[in-house]
Amino acid sequence: MGGRGPHQPNLPVDRDDADGAFRSWRFWLVVVLAGAGAGLGAGLLMAVLHGVQHLAYDYHHGDFQTGVAEGPAWRPVPVLTIAGFVLATAWVLLRRFGGPVRGLDDAVWEHQGRLRPLDTAVNALLQIVAVGAGATLGREGAPKELGAGVASSLCDRVGLTPAQRQVLVACGAGAGMAAVYNVPLGGALFAAEVLLGSLSLATIVPALAMAGVATATSWLLLPDQSTYDVGHLSLGASLTMWAVAVGLLAGLLGAGLVVLVGWAKAHATTGRKALGSITIAFIAVGAVAVVLPQVLGNGKDVTQSALSGSLALPLVAAIVLVRPLATAACLRGGAVGGLFTPTLAVGALAGTLAGRAWGAVFPGGPVAGFALIGAAALLSGAMQSPLASIVLVVELTHSGLGLLVPIALAAVGATVVSRMLVPASLYTAAGWWKDGRSLPRRRRLWRRPTET
Repeated sequence: MGGRGPHQPNLPVDRDDADGAFRSWRFWLVVVLAGAGAGLGAGLLMAVLHGVQHLAYDYHHGDFQTGVAEGPAWRPVPVLTIAGFVLATAWVLLRRFGGPVRGLDDAVWEHQGRLRPLDTAVNALLQIVAVGAGATLGREGAPKELGAGVASSLCDRVGLTPAQRQVLVACGAGAGMAAVYNVPLGGALFAAEVLLGSLSLATIVPALAMAGVATATSWLLLPDQSTYDVGHLSLGASLTMWAVAVGLLAGLLGAGLVVLVGWAKAHATTGRKALGSITIAFIAVGAVAVVLPQVLGNGKDVTQSALSGSLALPLVAAIVLVRPLATAACLRGGAVGGLFTPTLAVGALAGTLAGRAWGAVFPGGPVAGFALIGAAALLSGAMQSPLASIVLVVELTHSGLGLLVPIALAAVGATVVSRMLVPASLYTAAGWWKDGRSLPRRRRLWRRPTET
């Protein structure tokens, strides 16, 4: 289980090393402190996000999409032009003088969880500013990296082993995600299933503990409530049959997203050329937003509209087509950002389309149910993580338990189909692409030192 790609499939765990970590007070000190840091960091980053949105689009109340709609249609073009140039300059300088800015998967598996704390914090800040300006990227990328950076720094300070740091850095990323979305169990499963590829006690216990601390700490700055409002959902035989079919379709779409994201990341512009390519990508997104403002931002408000059924079908179809291309353009240009919320949004919209088509033959299905199942299915197929995806969707809505059976069936179908087509996830797609789309190689957690 999990999203391991060409570098990291399912991983065996050395029980003795894991037990040794559990007996170390330094290990648990990092769990608590990194969880608190991830929670506070998530709250501060969300304050920056909302501040940038309000400043850039000149609104003070309501959600992001409403604020964009109330302003002039042309506003996204100058906003994203300025943001693109400023952020591109900052990213080029950071990569030139700050050292390598590693992605989480690369940091965990290729560098034993080592992250440069200051560079990681600056990169997280740039990511959240980009999302606030309207770039089609996920807001969770920044708190994940910040949480991972805090964990890496603390591990070095207290002298933990590379294997322990490797696990706790992944847990820090999951804690950041848990804090920003109020999803402690989902964040823990993201760390264990997606980043570490292992649901053993050695990974899931510290992941749960750190995500719990982070979520509780984030309540000091963020509301303790669900991210999406779904309302009552009812289960029917027709919906269950539809879920099986849509899971297979979501697997195809998920594999396509993995290929698209892998290509964009593997061919991302680097060096000084990124100054122009990031700016051009942002300008292109702004130009598209003049006629399709729903392309802006991470997609949170678009997902809510899909769940409430307030979008016309032609608009839904346009967003499903354009949003993945806009995200790929930003990544190809050299920008950095999350992928979770954009994928969730596309899944909810795709589920809406498939649900409306099904409803023409078998009327009566819940609109929110179609969107929710579609979101879980696409997340499962694209992230190669059915368990984490199911739990995340349920926690994000504080609902969906009544649809657990169709959600699970759709998630499993999507995961199997996507895995058969592409042996990688959104988070390992770049490495899979660079390796010539090769099959996975095995790695090992808690590796014992070689005796000499």
